[in-house]
Amino acid sequence: GRRTALHAARRTAQQQAKRRMGGGAAAPEWTGIDKVVRGYFPKDEDMVVAISGGYLGLFILFKIKGALSGSPEVEEAAPVAAAPAASAGEIPDVDSEEFGAFLESEENVAKLVESFEK
Repeated sequence: GRRTALHAARRTAQQQAKRRMGGGAAAPEWTGIDKVVRGYFPKDEDMVVAISGGYLGLFILFKIKGALSGSPEVEEAAPVAAAPAASAGEIPDVDSEEFGAFLESEENVAKLVESFEK
């Protein structure tokens, strides 16, 4: 009677309150390419390691390929139009090609030093 009904109610409440973590599910049935891959890597952790290793392998191959092929050739810049030649009394621009020839003369070096002192 009453005791059996009370006992059944407690048991039902305990079963409902019992926490289940979902570990009791059956393993999924793999088909197609998944079945082949899961034959080699059955656990999810194995798949993560395999995929990460694949990406790492590709990265290393591209790095090695880049190192072996060397850096790409850099195209030479288009020639810049020559600046007008400085007159005999002027100091050419430091960035110009004439500046190196200008410094070969000691008189010109003296002119340059004097211009710094002004």
